[in-house]
Amino acid sequence: MATHTRNLNIPKKLLKLSLDFIKIKIVDTPTILALWEHPLLYFHSKDEVLLKDKETIHTKNKKQYKGIQFELTPYCIYICFKPHYFYNDNKHNANDFSIKNCIKTLTYFTNLFSLDAKYLDIINIEFGLNIIIPKKLICIKELLLLLAYHERNEFYTDKRYPFTRYSTTSNINGKANQYKIIKAYAKGIQYPKITDINTFRFEVKSNRRPFIKSLNIKTLKDLLNPGSYQTLEQSILNEFDKVLILDDTVTPKLSKTKLNTHIKRHNPITWHRYLQKSRNLFRKNFKDYYKSLETCETHLKKELKLLIQKKLQELKKGVHILTSI
Repeated sequence: MATHTRNLNIPKKLLKLSLDFIKIKIVDTPTILALWEHPLLYFHSKDEVLLKDKETIHTKNKKQYKGIQFELTPYCIYICFKPHYFYNDNKHNANDFSIKNCIKTLTYFTNLFSLDAKYLDIINIEFGLNIIIPKKLICIKELLLLLAYHERNEFYTDKRYPFTRYSTTSNINGKANQYKIIKAYAKGIQYPKITDINTFRFEVKSNRRPFIKSLNIKTLKDLLNPGSYQTLEQSILNEFDKVLILDDTVTPKLSKTKLNTHIKRHNPITWHRYLQKSRNLFRKNFKDYYKSLETCETHLKKELKLLIQKKLQELKKGVHILTSI
């Protein structure tokens, strides 16, 4: 397969960000017809689903190519694609997935299937960042225990994934809101042979167009533009700033009264009470909590942010990239 090179005008101050998952929707009829009959696709499954009206049967025809799933419906094709896994031969996503390698992978995908990226609508996206935490700072298991809230949404654990924490709003029935989900987990425990055991992963996920649009992403064409990744990376930094970590590893330099208040904030019940009273009270105490921690020489969240900022500098090297495998 031919390999082509070119220079992209990639800003040097970029994170090594991993595009974990995208869901693509194609409604362009010629593209649908050509793609579904592409010789590289092979049969995956055929399912029949009874819709809510209890009368209509919806047939789902699925094909795949090396882990990429294609689902044909009467109106469109959906594509579920994990670029980072694909880049690693579908083995893992535990290493750094740089912007150049992400664009390289997405370009390979569009070239392979002769797709015009502007017809590939992005309707679901998941992106994140890996950082290796020095063990002298904190054990990854302990860090996950200390994660309390993202904004006013409490982190919770899915029993199927004990070393993963999630934060999102929920509807009246308790179902998670897919507008924005924050994930934090121990990537090193998931893949101990691939990465350091103390590797921490922080992710942002959404399958709602308003949020994806706020990232200046509409189609796959946008993800072929290096400038779009600045928005994704800034989103990670912004969302991390909203995380509440109950840090009892340091003692702020405060008066006895204020210190007692600070210590009470280590109790999750205290934050439940703030929320019950008002959102503003929660927000005020969040600010006061970190204002108190800033009286210390350093603190846990500050050190984690420094690790992220350090990774921000790592991509200064090697901006000449391949755009086709």
